[in-house]
Amino acid sequence: MAVSTGFYKKIKAWVTDDDARLAFRPFQVDGNPYKSSIFVVGAFAAPKIESDTTDERVYIDALVNGLLFDEMYGYEMKRKSREYFGMTYFMEWLQQELDEHAIATYINTLQIQGAQELKRVHKEAPDLYKRGQVIFQEVVEEFQPRFIVLQGTEAVQQFRANFAAQLTDYYSKVSKVQELEELGIFAELNCKSGNTVKVLACRSMSYYGKEGKAFQAFKDKLQAIFNATGK
Repeated sequence: MAVSTGFYKKIKAWVTDDDARLAFRPFQVDGNPYKSSIFVVGAFAAPKIESDTTDERVYIDALVNGLLFDEMYGYEMKRKSREYFGMTYFMEWLQQELDEHAIATYINTLQIQGAQELKRVHKEAPDLYKRGQVIFQEVVEEFQPRFIVLQGTEAVQQFRANFAAQLTDYYSKVSKVQELEELGIFAELNCKSGNTVKVLACRSMSYYGKEGKAFQAFKDKLQAIFNATGK
């Protein structure tokens, strides 16, 4: 997908911090994000793509070009993160079985190396931490998906906390992600735009591997729900 001038400016505001560093990874998709029906959402954007190893224009173009993203950053990210590795194969399955180019994104879009760094940023740079959360909210409102798939316990917890006022949580007392995975749609997000997003959850993609055999029941459930509601 070619990035227009107007869209480039929007993405630039999402990826850069006050020092013009490429601090955030707001989303990643292969194609037009406005046509994506599914968000696959992790807790935080790890591993980090170092800003001194990439050009701003290339980085922004790669966010909507799966081949370019994989060519520039994919090998290193898959090597560093089992979660990212598994997520890429889950998104391949979505494309093959549902004809869906899903968006990968995060509850906190700030790029960090891991959970400990995120905790440190939360303490030492709270505005930067908060901006990472706000960007995710803006991305949801901008692209208006039909479904959000939260992967991992931390993503579920943070999503519930950050969107409590907008969330119709049908199983608010269920906290174990394995149980939520079996339930299918466990909540609906009422966006400010008026869009309603159906919310599902599954275990962390770090357990997915290449084929996702342990996720087969969840994939079957998601496919049935997706097909039942139409494009």
